Amino acid sequence: MTNGSNYRNDIVRQLVNVIGALFQVAAGALGFLFGLDIAGVSDTTRSLIVPADAAFVIWTPIFLLSIAYAVYQALPANREVPLLRTVGWFTAGAFVRNGIWELLFPNRQFLLAQLTILAIWLFLATAFVRMVRHKDEITNVQAWLVTLPIGLMFGWLTAANLAGLAATLVGLGQRGEGMGAAIGGAALLIFGGAVAATVIAFGKRGHLLSWIPYTVAVLWALAFIALNQRAASLLTTATALVVAAVLVAVALFGPTLSGRWGTRPVLTALQEA
Repeated sequence: MTNGSNYRNDIVRQLVNVIGALFQVAAGALGFLFGLDIAGVSDTTRSLIVPADAAFVIWTPIFLLSIAYAVYQALPANREVPLLRTVGWFTAGAFVRNGIWELLFPNRQFLLAQLTILAIWLFLATAFVRMVRHKDEITNVQAWLVTLPIGLMFGWLTAANLAGLAATLVGLGQRGEGMGAAIGGAALLIFGGAVAATVIAFGKRGHLLSWIPYTVAVLWALAFIALNQRAASLLTTATALVVAAVLVAVALFGPTLSGRWGTRPVLTALQEA
């Protein structure tokens, strides 16, 4: 690829990230103005593993950090930064598709919305893996403005994918309550815990400000799912929540994905960061 092509590619990547970061913030508000109520539709597809409403305040730091990241990567001095080149197209894809989801879901396009949120997760997963592999290139500024936003959004989307799948099934006609729904929800929680544990175990090979925010977002979701339980499904779902939390804890304080035990406790690592 010629230098001119590299330059154009970098410019487009920077621009799409800025547009995407703003689009995902504006899409929900614009949709609401045109009668697309995400919260209202969500209430009609409520499952047993949806987090309590207060949990969704996490989108405020996610949106703010995404904008900060988009501005940082758009600076002319950062145009050719290797880390930004390796994750940039995947963050752009995640931001744009997040805005699309905010239009699909309130239009009751449940299947398309779920496929979209899965695509967002895959984009963020790819960016996360690339960050871990480029750990030695990450500066202190990039740790806060690149790895932190990606880690936090990736963690929340891990939980959102499972909650979204349960909501999609309800939207497509499945029962949202009862023993069958409780068992299905429990299976999704345990599966989600296993996925999160795998990501954390792998992420511990990278920068703290990628896998710690990821872990915080996952635990945040689990806590608010627990707070939102009803008596009829409490035992089944609570058991699955405990299993998921244990899986995350084992990954957090135990071995990395490569099978080597962590070299020092998490709290000590945080203090040294």
